[in-house]
Amino acid sequence: MGTDAMQRRSERGYSLIELLIVVGLLALVAALAVPAFNEPDEEALDRAAAEVVAALRFARAEAIRTSVPHGVEANPFAQRVRVYRLDESVSPAAATYDVYDPFTKQPYDRRFGGNNEPRLTIVYFKYANLFFPQTYVGFSGETGVPKLNSSGTIRLLETGFIDLWHNDISRRVNVSPVTGRVTVQ
Repeated sequence: MGTDAMQRRSERGYSLIELLIVVGLLALVAALAVPAFNEPDEEALDRAAAEVVAALRFARAEAIRTSVPHGVEANPFAQRVRVYRLDESVSPAAATYDVYDPFTKQPYDRRFGGNNEPRLTIVYFKYANLFFPQTYVGFSGETGVPKLNSSGTIRLLETGFIDLWHNDISRRVNVSPVTGRVTVQ
């Protein structure tokens, strides 16, 4: 193509078909990009739910492994989840927060609700014959059964869950009575 032909083409501009192809390609890229902006919200919520599940499962496993009751306190006001052990040498209900995450080697204490992060919204652990639900669940040593030692009275878990929210999306982490099985909805 000679210099004259290139100059005539640049003066002429683009055809309608060329413009439609470019606009179509831009629309396709935009359509693919929009779901990608929403995915991090769900991914962040799924990661937060996985961290709560890990804390609950870890506490139950430690209770079974060490034969010492362990539990999880989930506080929606402080936006934190902590794993504890019951120091029965002090009192039957003395929670000691010296349980360490086996991977990070730091105290098992996860905080939520920072800038644009998932939040703990509802923590509900209802025990037999207790009027008010609690914000913690304990697992008995040896068996891992979810229960509460309330002034020497053992109360089994009737229902328990932790709700997490992030940008109008929610996840519920359930703790099954008797078995202590942890699932996400």
